Amino acid sequence: MRIAGFDMAWRPEKNNSALAIGELVGTELNVLLCQVASQSVEAWVADIISSKVEGIAIDAPLIIHNQEGQRDCEAQLNTVFRTAKAGCHPSNLKLYPNAASVRLAEMLRLQGFEHFGIKHFMLECYPHPSMVEIFGWRERLLYKRGSVAERKQGQVQLAQAILSLQTAAVSLVLEDPVLECLQTEYISALRGAAVKANEDLLDALMCLYIAALYKTGQAAYVFGDVESGYVWVPKLRD
Repeated sequence: MRIAGFDMAWRPEKNNSALAIGELVGTELNVLLCQVASQSVEAWVADIISSKVEGIAIDAPLIIHNQEGQRDCEAQLNTVFRTAKAGCHPSNLKLYPNAASVRLAEMLRLQGFEHFGIKHFMLECYPHPSMVEIFGWRERLLYKRGSVAERKQGQVQLAQAILSLQTAAVSLVLEDPVLECLQTEYISALRGAAVKANEDLLDALMCLYIAALYKTGQAAYVFGDVESGYVWVPKLRD
């Protein structure tokens, strides 16, 4: 089964999003490709469909109905993961009246994808609490903050954690050129916009792995519901 992880920018036409695609065979996830680009929602959907993806985990709010404040699912998630500093920011129609991510979900629905679907699924995920669960961390990794040097060091730590998934129960199979973005030497040499681009790739890889955990029946927190908005987070810690 071909699945994907999508780290979506709020304004994908102006900012980079990242898409990772893999082939799930049993509990082995072969990563086929990762790409970073700024392009329209329509173009991203075309890429997903042309790649024959059957399931996708997306880091972006797919359902927003509340006018203000935070969605119920965000409040629930924050209650569980606040001590790990892995809560999420609020999504509402006042802040995002025409969210590209909601449009993406609707376009995927028209292509046969369903929230929590079986044959073709789409799933709203959030990498930070998911990484806390997957890697058994006490707190989220702050790889998006600080100086460039600090951010690159955070990427190195995350990359090492992702590499450790090669021997996990649901195992990653990584080869070049995808493997390159996980190498310490490569990350250390990044400059300018390439630092953020590689961060997006790492996020997309995590979304892809979350999709694999969903498909292989991993226990999970399901915050919220399909009516008001939800977030799916794998549950691996005791």
